[in-house]
Formats: sequence, structure tokens, C-alpha cells
Amino acid sequence: MKTKDLILIALVCANVTLAAVALALYVGRSEPAAMASTSTRAGDYLLVTGKVDTHREALLVIDIVAKRANLYVPEAGTTSAGTQFKLTSSRSLATDFAGVAPPP
Repeated sequence: MKTKDLILIALVCANVTLAAVALALYVGRSEPAAMASTSTRAGDYLLVTGKVDTHREALLVIDIVAKRANLYVPEAGTTSAGTQFKLTSSRSLATDFAGVAPPP
């Protein structure tokens, strides 16, 4: 083999090795789309946002200890800098799920 062919083979091998290492790093470091804790909790509240209408969103606060769900909606006319929330609805989750069996 000529020196030119050996250099070409060495470059092809180096490129394949680099591509394999890059792919392994990419796949190894990818994180799941959503992560949730199953063993410990940082707090006793779960916060969820959702649209109420086309221009406003609401904040649902679930108090795990008190077993209550509270729905807060921004007051009309407030700006995002100083938004005031108003309690719109509050439900007892213990009452709502009293007759429901827990999941297996």
C-alpha cells in the first residue's frame, strides 16, 4: 500500500471513531422530557397552570397535607409585573375521592 492510502484509511477510521464517541455522548447525556420525583418530596404542594380563556391562565394549587385543591385566577386588569390572584374555587380532595379505590 502506498502512504497516501494508509493516510486515507487512518483518517476514515478516526472519523468513524469520533462519530461513535459523539453519538455515545449525545445518547448518554440526554434527559427525559419530564422528570418527577417518586421517592421524596421537596414540599407539600403541587402547582399546575392551565388556560381559563384565550387571554388568561389559572393556577391550581393542590395542598397534599390538607387534601385540598385551590384554583386561583389573575384579577382582571392587572399586569404581569404585579399580578394579583384571586381564589376562585376550593375543593376538598378527601371528599371528592372518598368512594374511589386507590390504584393498585
